[in-house]
Amino acid sequence: MSSLFPTASELFRVGRRAIVQTPGTKINPAVVDVPGSNVNIAVGTSAVLGQEIVSRGASAMRGAFIDSARGSQLDRVVFDRTGLLRFSATASTVDLVLQRPTSGAGAGVYSAGSRIQTPTGVQFGLNADATFGATDLVVDVSATALVVGEAGNVESGSITQFSDQPFDSTLTVTNPAGAAGGTETETDIQLIGRVRGFFPTLRRGILSAIQFGALQVDGVAVATATEIINPSSGFPAAAVQLVVGDRNGNASGPMLQAVADELLEFRAAGIFVQVLGGQVVNQAVQWQLGFLSGFDETLATSRVSAVCVALGQFLPPGPATGTLYRSSLIAAARSVPGVVVSDNSLIAPAGDVVPATPQTMLRILPTQVTFG
Repeated sequence: MSSLFPTASELFRVGRRAIVQTPGTKINPAVVDVPGSNVNIAVGTSAVLGQEIVSRGASAMRGAFIDSARGSQLDRVVFDRTGLLRFSATASTVDLVLQRPTSGAGAGVYSAGSRIQTPTGVQFGLNADATFGATDLVVDVSATALVVGEAGNVESGSITQFSDQPFDSTLTVTNPAGAAGGTETETDIQLIGRVRGFFPTLRRGILSAIQFGALQVDGVAVATATEIINPSSGFPAAAVQLVVGDRNGNASGPMLQAVADELLEFRAAGIFVQVLGGQVVNQAVQWQLGFLSGFDETLATSRVSAVCVALGQFLPPGPATGTLYRSSLIAAARSVPGVVVSDNSLIAPAGDVVPATPQTMLRILPTQVTFG
């Protein structure tokens, strides 16, 4: 057969062979090849029905295994085996600082739901009332992006405008840290990768289970847990430090609190887990590439840039597991069709980049991937 599963044409040939090769057939075997004859129609219809049965059976079989199921089949088999659900697209959250130069306008409230935005129009809504007392000059409040997805993961200092005017015209707004946690709907491959961590962490309380628990919070893409050791005795200090971040390495206050809440289901009783956001360091990457004839160089370089960014998105924090290796960058670039990559094609970084601290997360921005 020409493929793993028989086609209608192949099934027709099987039926034809059964008629032609059966001794003592009371009909002329050649009739099976006459278009429109009763025998031709019966064998052809059976072949089409057989192909449909085989196709549906194969689809049902693929849907019975996590590695082969896709789409709604994957959702069903994952929930049946683990109770986990696919992540929907989520909106990012951010911590804001509202401040004014004087208290001349007196007490007032900038209400929950009021909209603030970046100069590019990405809007956020306040999660709670920002209440100013008569003499208050600064109020901290959190906000959530009004659109879901990664578009809401804006940089620090970018939220500066009021869509809904506050009670005091002298008020200003800013975000000291970037917004974090906005993500697109979880893809099949991402869901399969997350499910792979489920069964080894059924013994909750161990470090891998704590990391897995953090990854169950929408928007958290990386998590690294480290056991705190008492320096004087060398024994565990009954505490764990957990560093988390989204794909860009950022973490907001609401995200950290959501992780702390989720870990009540994963950490051992009495063991304190300190949940921290990572410190993002953006790494520049420079290439000197060659190209095979007949390939679009602009398209090829854009794909190299994309794989570099993707490589950095899931690097965990810390020097133990978060190192950005030159070999990884070169291997990623070589996966792009039409690109000629030698060991000397990667100009920067000149060597492997090791995070300086346990909280440091390396990332690569699209604007930092350049070509000589």
